Amino acid sequence: MAAGIEGLQTKTTISELAGEFGVTPRAIRYYEEVGLLSPHRNTPTSQRLYDDRDRARLKLILRGKRFGYTLAELVDILELYEADPTQKKQIIRTLEYGFQHIRDIDERIDELLEIRGEMLEFATSFLEILELESGDGEDVEGFIALAKKAIEAFEGKGSPAGYRTAIAHTGNGRQEGRVVKPAREKSHARTTSHGTEEG
Repeated sequence: MAAGIEGLQTKTTISELAGEFGVTPRAIRYYEEVGLLSPHRNTPTSQRLYDDRDRARLKLILRGKRFGYTLAELVDILELYEADPTQKKQIIRTLEYGFQHIRDIDERIDELLEIRGEMLEFATSFLEILELESGDGEDVEGFIALAKKAIEAFEGKGSPAGYRTAIAHTGNGRQEGRVVKPAREKSHARTTSHGTEEG
């Protein structure tokens, strides 16, 4: 890090800033291009240096992206901060965009729940057909038993709580069950404590 004289701030290089927030230097340069960040340079060809203001803005950018804010919305929010240091206008605009994103999320959840219900109905119907058409094959009977447990788990009737049984086909045609966490418990490799990397 380079010691900053102005405001006794510590200036950070692009590599250091990228490492701190778990993003790539390329992502940071892109945020500069769209006007979200403005690093300090002594000359047009000198090294980019970022201060605490840039760090705070990057944190807001990454958090906003995680919450579904578009870059245009983030530019709007950050420009309001420059125009109103009290942050009142910025907070109001942030909430306006945020409420819209919450409505969008609710609509998407409803849509996904509807699709999920239809898929379970299809699964139940196909399983009934399989039971009627199946012979005495051990593999088929084993698959049917696992499939029934999977459907019960997906419908919230299975145990243990918080986990579901999934049916996986092995390469030799056998079936076996594996326990997986629900989607909300899955980790996101590219998500950091500050947000997500530009994709």
